Amino acid sequence: MKQPNMQGAKRFFRPITYGIISGVAACLLLLIFMSVVMELQDVPESAVTLMATLTFVFGGMIAGLISSGMSREKGLLMGLVCGICLFGVLSLASLALCGGDFGIAALTKLVAVLLAGSIGGVAGVNKRKKCR
Repeated sequence: MKQPNMQGAKRFFRPITYGIISGVAACLLLLIFMSVVMELQDVPESAVTLMATLTFVFGGMIAGLISSGMSREKGLLMGLVCGICLFGVLSLASLALCGGDFGIAALTKLVAVLLAGSIGGVAGVNKRKKCR
C-alpha cells in the first residue's frame, strides 16, 4: 500500500502555524502597548473599540505576511486561512473571557481580518527574497 505524501501537508501547515503564532504575538504586543497608552491617557470608549479592531487587523496582516513569506506560494490562500484561524482563536478567547455573542461587530471584524490577511499574504509572496 502506498504511503501518503506528507511533504505537501508540511509545506502548507507549517507556515500557517508560524503565521498564526506570529499574528497572535503581534496582537498581544500591540494590546499591551495600547493598554499602557490607555493607562496614561483618558481614551473614550469608541476609540477603545477602534483600537482593538485595528490591533486585530494588524495581527491578521502579520499572520498572512509571515505564512506566505515562508511558503513563497499561494499568498492569497495562505492569508485567508491565517485570517480565518486568527479570527477563530481570538473569538474563542473573547468568548471565554467576556461571554460575548456573535453579532454584526464580529462579522465586521471577520471581514476586516480576512481582507488584511489576504493583503498580507499577497505582500508576503511578492516581497523580495534576501540575497545570500
